[in-house]
Amino acid sequence: MDLQIDLVSGSPLRLQLEEALRDAVRSGRLIPGSLLPASRVLAQELGVSRGVVVDSYSQLVAEGYLAAKRGSGTRVTTLPAPWGRAGAPEPRHLT
Repeated sequence: MDLQIDLVSGSPLRLQLEEALRDAVRSGRLIPGSLLPASRVLAQELGVSRGVVVDSYSQLVAEGYLAAKRGSGTRVTTLPAPWGRAGAPEPRHLT
């Protein structure tokens, strides 16, 4: 996985990782259903603590970008199309 984290920038590593993962999902570099590396593996690859990866994954699960299931790993979810974009469904109004 090609993620860029700047270990000396002063910006919190967790926030950098969250943004890098969001960007990878939004740009299509990580497609829905893709299995992400285990937190220990990604932490080692990036040179950060496992807690940074666990916290980032948890935040992105809460935002709907990722889905985590014990024993099945963490996967990229299918994001709904934003309202107002071409091809997006129109919001329904209750009558």
